[in-house]
Amino acid sequence: MFFYTTLLLWLIIDILSKQIAIIYLQNKINILWDFFYLQFILNPWIAFGIKIPLFILKILTISLIIIIFYYYNNERKKILNKKLFDFSFWLILAWAIWNATERILYSNVVDFIWIKYFAIFNLADSFITIWAIIYIYILYKNKK
Repeated sequence: MFFYTTLLLWLIIDILSKQIAIIYLQNKINILWDFFYLQFILNPWIAFGIKIPLFILKILTISLIIIIFYYYNNERKKILNKKLFDFSFWLILAWAIWNATERILYSNVVDFIWIKYFAIFNLADSFITIWAIIYIYILYKNKK
């Protein structure tokens, strides 16, 4: 139950943050000079604004999903902390599916967090990155 409540809460936060961005972030709002700011954009690219041709993106997405599921199923048997491992995997997958759904429905993803010279992203991208780091850390600690 905790997992589903957490997942639902964070998906709602992601949806609300994107709706707020659409309504209130039409103009740039500087947070840290001109280095870090908020502004709404419809991003046709993948996480952090990485540009990949659509054909390659589709092949890459399908391949990554297969590889991730395969790796998850094989590694899960060896993991000591299965709850955190499962939790991180399913949260990453949920946010990735949410972004993919948004891309399929609208051909873009709503992004609004800008870091100059780095990327533009949204909360789902941030959550995926944080939980992917945790997921990799669990794998690393388990290998020791």
